[in-house]
Amino acid sequence: MKIAFYIHHSTISAGGIFTYSIGILRQLVNSPDIEKIIIITSKEAADTLDEFRKNKKIEIRVVDRKNILVNLMFLNWYGLYIVTLFVQKLVLAKVSFNRVKQFLAKLNPYQIIFKINEIDILHIPVQYSPIYKANTPVIITMHDLQEYHFPQYFSLKERLHRFINNRMAIYDSDHIIVSFEHIKKDIIKYFNIDSEKVSVCPPPFAEDWFLNKNESDWNQIQKKYNLKKKYILYPAATWEHKNHLTLLDAVKKIRNEGLDYELLCTGNKTKYFSILVIKIKELQLSDSVHFLGIVPEEDLISLYKNSALVVIPTLYEAGSGPLYEAMRYQVPVICSKVTSLPDTVANNEFLFDPENVSELVMKIKSGLIDEDFRRRNIENSKQRMEYFRKKNYSENFIEVYKRLYKQVDLH
Repeated sequence: MKIAFYIHHSTISAGGIFTYSIGILRQLVNSPDIEKIIIITSKEAADTLDEFRKNKKIEIRVVDRKNILVNLMFLNWYGLYIVTLFVQKLVLAKVSFNRVKQFLAKLNPYQIIFKINEIDILHIPVQYSPIYKANTPVIITMHDLQEYHFPQYFSLKERLHRFINNRMAIYDSDHIIVSFEHIKKDIIKYFNIDSEKVSVCPPPFAEDWFLNKNESDWNQIQKKYNLKKKYILYPAATWEHKNHLTLLDAVKKIRNEGLDYELLCTGNKTKYFSILVIKIKELQLSDSVHFLGIVPEEDLISLYKNSALVVIPTLYEAGSGPLYEAMRYQVPVICSKVTSLPDTVANNEFLFDPENVSELVMKIKSGLIDEDFRRRNIENSKQRMEYFRKKNYSENFIEVYKRLYKQVDLH
């Protein structure tokens, strides 16, 4: 099979979705069923893909979305597509608009790549595809429908954007891949589609997803980030559902009890970060809490390995990359008991209610000072990583590709 694989132009700063894409790509490269992979991406993202350039299976095709003509073509396609969806909705979707959508695909700048390279399957490992109803079957990876669970965390504009683009992705893609069963259930529940259109394909949890395998020297890291004390680590963008506020309350309480640990947070600083700054000042934690923003991968690896404890208090998570990374590096880690996280850890001792500060404080204290707890935690992580390593993750993706490819041949 000859497949196209889309690396989104913004996913370098998107954290987990980018690392997910790289993890899947590494699996596909090693599959004997894949003859060729055309990576479709932006120039900025292409510059980070050096490890794949020398592989004979791979070609990298850049679509310059900063080019005025390319951007106008894309916006023209997108606008006409939305109008088509609106009209389709008005006529209660009883009239097929596929031919109209297929015609519009010819206006899309990405279509040229598919036409030239005769691609069998296009896999978009992010929520939204840059093209639908193309000559090539489109598979998307739907990572979450969080707005249905926590609508209060999204502005009206954000909810409208997600509503439109989710409908496009779910109804007009040819197949949907999800990493966890709970996401599949959400898609079926909220969009009333056939369960056969959605496949659960877990990513390679036991593999290192970082592009850079090097680890920064710890002495240099201490100087670079002015680290003088032991610290708790939480790698997550400052979205409201990541629940930094509860973690700050917990850190204040353990410090009041005499545990002199700092909190380090890495990840993209969103608009919500300003709320966290106010909270930090209110709790008088300015000298003990440090938000480092997005750090280089080699620095993050070193920060993981030298942390006293990794804490993941998120309220919602499709799947937690930091959880797998902490387990992989055998750093004590505790996490909230939401969505897929309990199945990942498979041990209730290391879970907590993310809305219960007292319970979080208790778990943090155990993770910092109870040596037996820490030993059991690391041993649990070793066992879980061994379990994940035994699985063949690529075969799930290849099976979906083959099934869709056969369906196209039959038509």
